[in-house]
Amino acid sequence: MSRVLGYMRFLSFGIPLKAFTRDIRLLCLSNAIGAFGEGLYFWVFPLYIRQLQADYTQLGLVFSVLYAVSALAPLPGGILADRFDRKKILILAWTPWVLSPLLYSVAQNWTQLIPGAACWGLSMIGVPAFNAYIITSIEDKTNLASILSVVWSSYSFSYIFAPTVGAYLSTIVGMQWVLRLSGLFCAVATGVFLFLTSQHPRKAETVRTGYRMPSDAERRLWRQVHVWAAFFTAFTFFATIGRTFVPTFLAEEAKMNEFYVGLFGSINFAGITFIGITMGRLGDRRRKSSIISICLLFYALSMVPLFLTGEPAVLMPAAFFYGGSIVVGSLVSSFVGTIAPENKRGLWVSVPQTMSLIAAFAAPYLGGILYTWSPLGTFAFSILPMPLLAFFAVMGLKE
Repeated sequence: MSRVLGYMRFLSFGIPLKAFTRDIRLLCLSNAIGAFGEGLYFWVFPLYIRQLQADYTQLGLVFSVLYAVSALAPLPGGILADRFDRKKILILAWTPWVLSPLLYSVAQNWTQLIPGAACWGLSMIGVPAFNAYIITSIEDKTNLASILSVVWSSYSFSYIFAPTVGAYLSTIVGMQWVLRLSGLFCAVATGVFLFLTSQHPRKAETVRTGYRMPSDAERRLWRQVHVWAAFFTAFTFFATIGRTFVPTFLAEEAKMNEFYVGLFGSINFAGITFIGITMGRLGDRRRKSSIISICLLFYALSMVPLFLTGEPAVLMPAAFFYGGSIVVGSLVSSFVGTIAPENKRGLWVSVPQTMSLIAAFAAPYLGGILYTWSPLGTFAFSILPMPLLAFFAVMGLKE
């Protein structure tokens, strides 16, 4: 029996699966279905924007609009998550996510993509409720980073297959039909939320949500949240400048066809999934700031092959480690969720999300200008700060 238990623990990556409640399993299911739908088009979306006569700056502008609306959503979403039924918030928030690819599918030029980009950004109003749902459902907070990383990895797991499938289908039926299929999957993912248990903020906490002077300990923790949020914002800014233009670079500079561009995206999300689970587990065992610094170095080192070769056989392994940096977001959320007061958890978790999305709003447009001047220079600008940020993570992020 002990040997069987040992095998089960090995196959589960040491993750405490007993901590996964029915609601958390439903969140994972929704993530997996919706991410497959979104992944059919999102990785190769820059190529679609280019097909609609957008130059590099205009391509960046579409993503800037997407992230601008996204940046406005988490704070009100966090306030709503601290006051109302989080199940209803999730259903309401995911509805624009369904509309986004459907609006893209009828666009005749790049400017007509803007309403769909705005809908995608508006869906971010549900992310604080999503995170709060998970954090509140977990009794043992020592496993929080592991469970958060697994839930978000259920999203990236579907992305392993979706970009390749979407790129292949687009060569057969066209991107418009791929986008419509994406909307169908996103609608099913939203429907899964109907089976969630309603989760209201605890009454014992909400009665104290009126104004009161915060304690010294709470003010200290609040300042700590802002330090972590500022760090995450800096990372997001520089990483988004590079990430936005990787598919375009692969297609236009490395001369890859859409299938190989999609395959690069699939391998990238395999890295997000498996490195994410591993790093989330390590984040519960060791200092999260040290694990974050490793993820930043993954990002910097995985981009180096873009400067050296356009050979798919060399770039594909790099794509796996390229995905390793995404786990930074779940590690930051797990730290903030652990220290946040229950009655303010949605609001506190939304702070790093909002600040990072503001950075993401500025990054693609600037990236478009830089990419017009020099594609490789854009990637150099993106990766050079990463070693410095990794050093700051180790030395400056206090836990």
